[in-house]
Amino acid sequence: MLSLSLTVLLARGVAALASPCEPRPFGFFVNNTIYQPLGDESITYPRYTELRDGTILATASLFGHNPAYFPVFESKDGGASWKWVSDIKDTENGWGFPAQPAITELTEPLGGFGTGTILASGNSWSNNGTRIDLYASTDHARSWQFVSHIAEGGRPNTTNGATPVWEPYLLVYNHSLICFYSDQRDPKHGQKLSHQVSRDLSNWDPPVDDVAYDQYIARPGMTVVAWIPPLKKWILVHELPVGNSSSHGVNYPVYYRLADNPLDFRLSEGLPIVINNETAPNASPYVVWSPVGGPNGTIVVSDADRSQVYTNRFGGAVNKWEEHATPAGATYSRAIHILKRYPDHLMIFGGETFDNMGKGLLTPFTATVVNLEKILCN
Repeated sequence: MLSLSLTVLLARGVAALASPCEPRPFGFFVNNTIYQPLGDESITYPRYTELRDGTILATASLFGHNPAYFPVFESKDGGASWKWVSDIKDTENGWGFPAQPAITELTEPLGGFGTGTILASGNSWSNNGTRIDLYASTDHARSWQFVSHIAEGGRPNTTNGATPVWEPYLLVYNHSLICFYSDQRDPKHGQKLSHQVSRDLSNWDPPVDDVAYDQYIARPGMTVVAWIPPLKKWILVHELPVGNSSSHGVNYPVYYRLADNPLDFRLSEGLPIVINNETAPNASPYVVWSPVGGPNGTIVVSDADRSQVYTNRFGGAVNKWEEHATPAGATYSRAIHILKRYPDHLMIFGGETFDNMGKGLLTPFTATVVNLEKILCN
């Protein structure tokens, strides 16, 4: 692990002290600082995994360094305190990791790595192309080793007709690892959602479509997946911009699909999230499920543009979505989490918005934890 500048080390070491009131372990709190950006840094696109022992590892896209990397922070008390533990660096391409981290824990041995290994991915890019790569840590996220290239595309360019790959999401399922991602390489689609499967972490099956629309300019993006135990269903959420069109006042409406297993979303119908036929979440959604809220539990969705969350306590019925206020701010590709041992604890990660990246605002990487049961009463 390479040494960091003294100022960065100090910032990371005192991050948990930035809140005016010290959060209680496994309590509820608002905007607890995980990391305070410095200088030209901006931090956004938060991602996390909760380990089997309750430890939370959080990472994010950190702009302002060349080559870029993903810093990793650890909390053992439900987000009340955090410490920096490592940086995930591109050791293969020389391009850095500018954007779109993903992280998860192996829940069974796979590809020569034992249970508890931390897996991470992200988009390594330059003018030469985009690569979604896989890294592993066998020492609780203290160090990282390259494992494999998952997918490769053209240079980063969101114009239809360009061929990059974007936005990985990792899921351990059925003795294998699935990597979901956004894919511009198919000439029939401006963008579609794909996945690839590996049973040894080194070799990857060919891409399979998850969401692909006949209309070329439709650009489904930013896959996130969750399991809903009472329904015995999986849910996939994504954004769906279609040219300059809008839906209920948003240009990146959020859609979802339900499927019996996470490999078959292509067989399901895409459904929009709309509340009272009036409003809709906009852009880069994230989805989790909690057992609180009734016999079906509660599906919770976040978006990029609003502080609210969107919930469904009726098994994903398309006309049963609700909107609920939270004290957390908007964040580009904001992630949310239900603590495994505290299912009424909804953690909301914060950072910079898309429009404000690089403007020197130094918006901190934060964690907010709210009481989901109280949120549902709003």
